[in-house]
Amino acid sequence: MRLQTVLLGCGLLLSTVTMAQSQPLKGKFDMKQLVNDSSYAWFHTGINRYNANATMVNYIKSNKDKIQLVALVNPSEEASRTLLSEFYKVMILASVPEESIHMYAVDGSGATGDAKADGYKVKKFPAIIVVRDGKEAGRISGAAQNKVEDDLAQILMKMNAK
Repeated sequence: MRLQTVLLGCGLLLSTVTMAQSQPLKGKFDMKQLVNDSSYAWFHTGINRYNANATMVNYIKSNKDKIQLVALVNPSEEASRTLLSEFYKVMILASVPEESIHMYAVDGSGATGDAKADGYKVKKFPAIIVVRDGKEAGRISGAAQNKVEDDLAQILMKMNAK
């Protein structure tokens, strides 16, 4: 009887952990959540597969202390998965500090549940918003026009030209 109770308790604990990991993301999240959950294996694969343009990465790196980056994605959609993996690879290569990157997962209606993130009024996901001095300097909406680092570098060039 005691063994049966212990096994039942272990089974309930395991099912709770499994259910918690497979819950879809919504709201603010960080890279650790994607890396530590096997249901987001696409993230790790995408980062390893992406080849970034070193020149553009170096330009982003030279400007990394001037900006904050906000990513709004729907991790259940392929376009968001692709852009998020590519974006994060560029952030790693450019040595952008973790505290300068703010990532939010949206649900099917485009809501994050976070007032600040929802305040960006994004209509097309995924979106990456470049913020300088608390103001939006530019954004990538939907898939990047070129490569994500090229589009980010163009936003930074325009920002620096002002």
